Amino acid sequence: MTSFVMTNNVIMLGIKLKELRVQNKLKTQELAHKMGIDQSLISKFETELRKPTKEQVLKLADILGAKSNDLMNTWLSDKILEDIKGYAYADEVLSIVSDSIAGYQKLLNKTTQQVLPKPLMKLLNDIDILKQKIDTLKPLNKTQLHKLNDYFFTDYTYESNKIEGNTLTLQETAMVIKEGVTIGGKSVREHLEAINHKEAIDFVNDLANNHITLNERSIKELHYLVLKGILNNDAGKYRNTDVRITGSKHEPPVFFDVPLKMENLINYYNRNESQLHPVVLAADMHQILVGIHPFIDGNGRASRLLMNMILLKNGYYIANIKGSLASRLKYYEALEKAHVKGQLSDFRLLVAKAVKHSLTEFYNLVKTK
Repeated sequence: MTSFVMTNNVIMLGIKLKELRVQNKLKTQELAHKMGIDQSLISKFETELRKPTKEQVLKLADILGAKSNDLMNTWLSDKILEDIKGYAYADEVLSIVSDSIAGYQKLLNKTTQQVLPKPLMKLLNDIDILKQKIDTLKPLNKTQLHKLNDYFFTDYTYESNKIEGNTLTLQETAMVIKEGVTIGGKSVREHLEAINHKEAIDFVNDLANNHITLNERSIKELHYLVLKGILNNDAGKYRNTDVRITGSKHEPPVFFDVPLKMENLINYYNRNESQLHPVVLAADMHQILVGIHPFIDGNGRASRLLMNMILLKNGYYIANIKGSLASRLKYYEALEKAHVKGQLSDFRLLVAKAVKHSLTEFYNLVKTK
């Protein structure tokens, strides 16, 4: 049997907070005022007589100019050590945690070739044949391409918003976007969702055409366009609270883990950009982003737009996932399998089918012109 001993080289949160406060030349009273709490609490934090909440740690990091993850790491370490202090088998617990983290990091960094199921491989082959047929008809007339994009992008705006509960019809969506018409009986938010989404599609199209490198900034800019005028304080910003997804068993990461998860998302993209078929990579980026749920609202729209940016960038066309009840149910079920069970095939197939459907319609319209 082993025993657990608190070592002297553990940097406790209280010590860190005091050091940061002194570096910022703040008195405890001044820091307390900025925090909106009693001065005695600051003293208790620094002397380890009381632990701040997660929200208070993040606010302290912001005021003291520290990295939020640095303070959160110390806060969590202190919490874990406090929980297992005095437990006879604490060393074994820490060993298990260490092994688990090592395994998780290995999984995140794996570069082995993924084996795709035969139905998906066949579908991807059909998609690439369609793409080749469309490529032989290029370059398309600019006026023709503008009209086609207008048709498809409007339909995509309607369907994507419908998934999220927007009640504008396709015709009403077109009138709001093209003519700026106000539809009686519809909310201001529904009008803004249509206008914002169309602007976000144009932004995505520009990013794809100019081969802009995908990064966290572009995802935040994309989300800002989706939510501007609706939730201005949250538009383009990662959430600062924990969330749950209604009707899902999947639990998104705690809010202070979101920056790291988003960094991992970009790393996944960079690592697999030349390894995975673009349609598969687009589907994966969609389901990973919506699983992280980095924003307080607008995650579904942002994830679908990100997916389509990758498709457009690689010369494919948009995947327009329909907003009907039956289609929406299949969409949510496929995401649930990916997030809860780690089964990616259903969602990848769903996206590939949507890409093939859009490409087929696009090709049929182009070849008749």
